[in-house]
Amino acid sequence: MVKETEYYEILGLEAEATEHEIKRAYRRLALKYHPDKNPGDQEAAEMFKRIGHAYEILSDEEKRRIYDQHGKAGLEGGSMDEGGLDAADIFSMFFGGGRRPRGERKPRDLVHEMRVSLEDMYNGKTKKISVTRDRICGACEGGGIKPGAERRTCVACRGQGVQTFVQELFIGMHQRMQQTCQSCGGEGTTVRDVDICGRCRGSGIVKDQKILEVHIEKGMKHQDVVRFDGEGNEVVGVRLKGDVLIILAQKPHDVFRRVGNHLIMNYTINLQEALCGFELPVQHLDRRLRLIKIPCGQVIDPGAAWVVRGEGMPLPNTGGLDRGNLVIHFEVEYPTQLSAQQLKSIAKALGVTESFPRVTGQRLTLSDVSRRQSRRRSGSQRANAAARRRQMQMAGGMDEEGFAAFHGGHSGAQTVQCAHQ
Repeated sequence: MVKETEYYEILGLEAEATEHEIKRAYRRLALKYHPDKNPGDQEAAEMFKRIGHAYEILSDEEKRRIYDQHGKAGLEGGSMDEGGLDAADIFSMFFGGGRRPRGERKPRDLVHEMRVSLEDMYNGKTKKISVTRDRICGACEGGGIKPGAERRTCVACRGQGVQTFVQELFIGMHQRMQQTCQSCGGEGTTVRDVDICGRCRGSGIVKDQKILEVHIEKGMKHQDVVRFDGEGNEVVGVRLKGDVLIILAQKPHDVFRRVGNHLIMNYTINLQEALCGFELPVQHLDRRLRLIKIPCGQVIDPGAAWVVRGEGMPLPNTGGLDRGNLVIHFEVEYPTQLSAQQLKSIAKALGVTESFPRVTGQRLTLSDVSRRQSRRRSGSQRANAAARRRQMQMAGGMDEEGFAAFHGGHSGAQTVQCAHQ
């Protein structure tokens, strides 16, 4: 039993969560609540900080052990409280940024989402994206004043940046108060209007448009991150430059659905194809035509899963040499009615020669429930469809190896070969 569960609840996890589940939860929530995706939303900004701190504790084996045993009080007693990394640090390090020297400031990362087609993730592609960033003004080098001009000590506050005054609370009782100097805005210096930099208008910062080329490698996944070091914001007086993070967002596809490194597709066939075999032409993501042959005599059950090995998504960092599998789920569409001649032909083909024995009893009539509903599956079809949904739900929580094993031939899935055209 753990003493507290607050940090687990922030990440939407149970106390028994694995390291992989903790990372996956942080990744999803950090991207959802990042300040760049929720500008001006204070609740999202606060949630982003809480998510970062919860991940910092639970991702560290020693800190997690102390938290599980003693709660937050144990972390405070061991000097492991919230004085560690801030949320921006944690986010940057999680998505591939290096840890900066302790105490050195760095501008917050810029985060942009790029919608990418499944074809681009299959074949690889380079796309361009425009980002707007803060950069130090080149005309005044961040000083905010024209070359040769000088800042003058503020007369109102005498260079202190604050003004002191005495306020009477009631008769005989006074209090000394301080407030930010209204004349210099707390800077302690003032600049004549004619000396203000015309390019940045005294801020020392200008908006800059940058075109970045995003290289989408074969096999990249939804929410993968492409990082551009030092291409983000600049802040006056800060040596380090911020980074730009491009989050890939996969668009839905009309034919294929991706699970890990595997591709899933559904295909409806008629009864003749289910019994007698057929060739299925598949236009793949590289636009090449694959002919998938189901041999004659190989009966396809409703809801059956067939696997074409090596026709899934490219595995990351293999250059497309290794690939996952293509999984095809078949639905069999039965004829709504048959003529007497068709029934005789089917019975003869199946070797059905005996008639049903005559029995006595009450005769009942079946009702066609499809008159009330456009189409109802038989009990076996519904069971197969439900089983398939359960398989896909199970597969969604598996890693690539587990999914491949599940669909690779020893859980009722059939394996077929395909020809390329």
